[in-house]
Amino acid sequence: MYAKDKIKNIKTDVIKVPLKKTWKISLYSAGVRYHIVVQIETENGIKGYGEVSPSPAFMGEEARIIKNVIDQFLTPQLIGSDPFDMELIHSQMDKAIQGNGAAKAAIDIALYDLQGKILDIPVYMLLGGKYRSEIPLTWVVSIQDINSALEEAERFIKIGIKTIKIKIGTDPKRDIALIEELRNRYGNTINIRVDANQGYRVDEAVRVLDKMESFDLDAIEQPVAAWDLEGMQYLANSLKTPIMADESVFSLEDAYKVIKMRAADIINIKIGKVGGIYPAKKIAAIAQAANIPITIGSNLELGIGSAASIHFGISTKNVLYPCDLMIGPDLHEFDFIDPSFSMEGGIVQPFDAPGLGVKVNIK
Repeated sequence: MYAKDKIKNIKTDVIKVPLKKTWKISLYSAGVRYHIVVQIETENGIKGYGEVSPSPAFMGEEARIIKNVIDQFLTPQLIGSDPFDMELIHSQMDKAIQGNGAAKAAIDIALYDLQGKILDIPVYMLLGGKYRSEIPLTWVVSIQDINSALEEAERFIKIGIKTIKIKIGTDPKRDIALIEELRNRYGNTINIRVDANQGYRVDEAVRVLDKMESFDLDAIEQPVAAWDLEGMQYLANSLKTPIMADESVFSLEDAYKVIKMRAADIINIKIGKVGGIYPAKKIAAIAQAANIPITIGSNLELGIGSAASIHFGISTKNVLYPCDLMIGPDLHEFDFIDPSFSMEGGIVQPFDAPGLGVKVNIK
């Protein structure tokens, strides 16, 4: 039985973690990431951890600003709260400050970790239990020269990953040549997905993506600007390949608009983008009601944030496309958890220990 416990303290740290090599997409390039790690402690001394990895150009949030948002706006609202009152807590956070989904996600993830530890159960049991026991993975290849991209893809194909996502949107000739070479090398033994991160206007997207479709793509992710839902809708109606919305969906309301307009065939839900696990489950539910599948994306989170996404994926029925869950841990020089998750066989499974199931080891 749950003995009432209250939030006593919230501690927020910004941790700079170098990347092993430059990460480049059409929106930005980076050699380091600034991660936010939140620790929430109850009056009974139980601690829960959350983590997000924001990219300012992608999300409009930056780690040091997120720390200030949590310390100045969210923490005063939450001290003394019951950590299980998720609807109320999210409402309080929304009243304290508009938007800032990554800041709220860090709190949300730490609360779920806390709840699981209090009840001595893994987080997926709080989310409906296991719908599946493992999640198929994609590997995402950032923008780089063709030979380097092929070498990187091969490394992950060899461990069993069957879906390779190629970042595109800056050089159509290079993008088409890379995708053609991938298909020639591996035939139909892999799926190929492309992600433009808003890199095209609609007229450019029609011309370039029409050529790419001949290589039997798994999906085309966010080809045009996030706000251009009419453009997304046009492409969804014009192309044979499913269109995936990512940057177009930062909230439940965004998801409703995309679904209502049929501006995408698939929705990419990122825990750290939409405000945490609690709103992510709501977005997944309205997508399911519209018979729209989802995938789970990565903001290059490390082990804590990745664990949250894994629990979400394990417990959510309409996660029907392979997911980008393990990109961050492999791209960084070090992680916050020990041991780390395995990608062998092209799948990932949660740890079954209480909460997120991870042992946090902050350097």
